[in-house]
Amino acid sequence: MKNKKIIALVAALAICVLLAGVLAACATDGQDGLGIKSIEKTGTSGLTDTYTVTYTDGSTFTFQVTNGANGENGADGADGESVSALDIYNQYIASSGDDSLTYQQFIDAYMDVEVAQDNSAVIASVLRSVASVNTEFYETRTSVGWGGITTTNTTALYSGSAVIYKIDGDYTYFITNYHVVYSSYANADNLAYSESGASSQNIARKIVIYLYGSENDAKITESTENNYNTVDYGSYAIECEYAGGSEQNDIALIRAKTSDVKAINPDVQPVTFADGYDVGDTAIVIGNTGGDGISVTEGIVSVHSEYITLQISQQITAHRSMRVDASMYGGNSGGGCFNVYGELIGVPHAGNGEEEQSINYAVPVDTVKAVADNIYYYATDSDPSTSGLNAIALGVTVTEENSRYIYNEATGSGEIVTQTVIQSITSGGIAEQLGLQTGDIITSITLTSGGTSTQISIDRNYMVTYATYAAKAGDTIAVSYTRGGTPNTTAAHTVTAAEITVVG
Repeated sequence: MKNKKIIALVAALAICVLLAGVLAACATDGQDGLGIKSIEKTGTSGLTDTYTVTYTDGSTFTFQVTNGANGENGADGADGESVSALDIYNQYIASSGDDSLTYQQFIDAYMDVEVAQDNSAVIASVLRSVASVNTEFYETRTSVGWGGITTTNTTALYSGSAVIYKIDGDYTYFITNYHVVYSSYANADNLAYSESGASSQNIARKIVIYLYGSENDAKITESTENNYNTVDYGSYAIECEYAGGSEQNDIALIRAKTSDVKAINPDVQPVTFADGYDVGDTAIVIGNTGGDGISVTEGIVSVHSEYITLQISQQITAHRSMRVDASMYGGNSGGGCFNVYGELIGVPHAGNGEEEQSINYAVPVDTVKAVADNIYYYATDSDPSTSGLNAIALGVTVTEENSRYIYNEATGSGEIVTQTVIQSITSGGIAEQLGLQTGDIITSITLTSGGTSTQISIDRNYMVTYATYAAKAGDTIAVSYTRGGTPNTTAAHTVTAAEITVVG
């Protein structure tokens, strides 16, 4: 899905919340067993509305929301009625101190929401988080003709898409596909004259991004440098460094100086990651379609999780992907696939060709975030030997058994749940040290770092991999499992630096 030529982008959609006298509720239990029964507008004074939350035990809590676009007056006509679901959610969190619910969970559980046909407002907001990617390589190409085999050194220019992952002060990090920054044709000069900071011959020697609204059409020129044609990137180009990548996940991080980014647009924003996605969810794909500029296509998530094979380098690799029926073309790679809340649910990376535009693929959000978080950690740990994707080897192979679909009538959604069963154990590995055995069913993995514990539920076998990405030297890891119908948890194992290795 990488395309020769340039430009890209990403975007999303909007929701329209209809505020009635009482916002519908489903009485779900909170962390302490207490749930919200209803949220009701119980009073209005000028531009200030009062809302009352009634809990399932009969107790109540009130908070106020100010109407108006500027929170001052209703001079803009309908602004006096412009309280949004986000306003209510933010005020509820600020007033109650209860941050256990995400915005989407708050909407799903306690409010009546209608998805608007016009998604332009959220798309407009999310455009601050997208960019075009341009990658330049020095390549050696071989052709066969009447004169025999001809070898030519040439400048190659490719285009793709990116989304903003994180803005940490000095640098702004972008997520794209690994195959966007990789070329199997790159030669030794590509590394010798690299300006991207990459240590690999096959990673782009130069990486340039353009923020949405500030694009240029990069062109290979007739002038030369280092015996290769140069590229004219124009005045809006922002040079990037390669921060790390993973071929087996088709995800890479690139970074630009935040000062350079904000000199072009001070209003840039990182994307918001969705907590997950379901089959049937709206999928909005935005990217540099065909290398001809940014466009938007819409469809649904068709398949939650399946494996496809891609050949990025000399090897063919299986990739976990989500299938969507929104059209994708060359140049969409590395862009965004969003839900109706404007949250990232995947990164487009493959398609079945222009004749089968209802079968296209994106790297799922849980993979994207797990890989990006890992690469970012090791890119900023001041240890150059740990760049890229690093993980522990748990020392097990696992398979899925007793797979079944579970429908939740209350939420109107469902998921496939399986048992993750250990097939084999590596001698001397962490799993053997923890006392795990073949046939054990892994139910969760708990990582503890600095006194804070995170439990990762293992509902699918690929979640074990995410746990190995999250574990860092000095963390402890414990595995909960079921053996012969009896649940148990291993002792905690402290991860050492020697147990963490760079993975592809």
